[in-house]
Amino acid sequence: MKVRFSILLLTISVLIIGCSMKRPSVGSGGTLIVVADPIDRPVIRRSIENLFGIIVKTPQPEPMFRIVWTDGGALESHTRSPLILLTSTLNGTGATAKLLRRMLTPEVRSGVESGEFSIFKREDAWAGNQLLLIVAGNRNRELAQQTELWGDSLFHWAVKFERERVQHDLFRRKEQKKVSEELLQQYGFKLRIQHDYVMSQSNDSLDFVRFIRYHPERWFSVALGEMSDGSELTPQFIYDRRKQIGSAFLDPVIHYDDHWTSEPAVLNGYEATLVRGLWATVGPTGGGPFFSYGLWDSEEQKYYIVSGSVFVPDETKMKYLWQLDAIAHTFHPNRRI
Repeated sequence: MKVRFSILLLTISVLIIGCSMKRPSVGSGGTLIVVADPIDRPVIRRSIENLFGIIVKTPQPEPMFRIVWTDGGALESHTRSPLILLTSTLNGTGATAKLLRRMLTPEVRSGVESGEFSIFKREDAWAGNQLLLIVAGNRNRELAQQTELWGDSLFHWAVKFERERVQHDLFRRKEQKKVSEELLQQYGFKLRIQHDYVMSQSNDSLDFVRFIRYHPERWFSVALGEMSDGSELTPQFIYDRRKQIGSAFLDPVIHYDDHWTSEPAVLNGYEATLVRGLWATVGPTGGGPFFSYGLWDSEEQKYYIVSGSVFVPDETKMKYLWQLDAIAHTFHPNRRI
C-alpha cells in the first residue's frame, strides 16, 4: 500500500541574508552540523544524539549521522555543508543567539517570543541543495522541550533530505536506463541503476538479481516471489530469504543469526520492513553490514526484498550504506508507476 506523510510544518518566512547566486553544498553522506551556543548544549545534546546518533553495526558501531558541533561564531566554515541544525534561545548572549535574531523577521521573532512559533525548515539557505533546520525558544527549558517534541519530524526531514541529496549526486552523471528498462520488462519492477554497477548474477531458480560496484565493493540485490497474504512477509521471512539468497551467491556468504534487527519502514512511499544485520564470506575472510527492505504488493500478489551490502575493510561504512539506501529508494514494485 502506498503511504503518504502528513507532517505539520510552520510555513513561516525566515529572513536569511546571503547572495542570490549560491554555490552547491559539499559533503559526504550522513553528516549533521549542529549550531548551538555552549550554554545551550547541555539541555539539547542528549535529545539530538539520541535522534541522529542511532548506531548501526557494521560490525563496528557507527552512528547513522556523524554529528559535528559548532556555534554561530564558527559557522562560516560550515555554510556549504548540506545539512545544518541550528538551535538557540532567542534572548541568549552567545554568537548563535545573535545570529538567530538577525535571521528572523520581526513578525517571526514576535511569534517565537509568544510561543506561537518554534521550528523552521529552510532549503538552500547559504548553499544550493542544502537543508537548514531551526529550533528556537525563549529559554533553555523551552528549547529542550521543543527539540524533544519535534524530534521525530527533525529526523524524518533530515533523512529524507539526505537520501534525496545522495540520490541526486549518484545519478547526476550517466545512469543505465537500458538496464532499468530490462529489469522492468523481465521482472516487472523499476529500479534506477548507477552508471558503474554491473549485474553480477541473475538466478531464475531463486528469483533474484544482484549488482556490484567495485573500489570499494558494494552490492545490491532484488528478490521477488508470489505471496497472496502480506502477513506472511514477517521479519523472520525477510531475514531467512536473505540468508537463502546469500548462500546462492557466486561468492557465497553466511549471516550472523544473533546480530540482526528489524523495524517498520517506508521504501520510496511503500510500507515496508527494514532488516539490518551482518554477513561474512564463507571462511570467513571478509564481511560487513547489510540491509534488506521487505515489501508486499497487494495488487500483484508479490513480495520484494531489496538489499544492500558493503565490504570496506579498515574504513567507515555508513557513507556507502547511505548510497545503497538511496538506490534502494528508487525502487517501485510494479509497472504502473
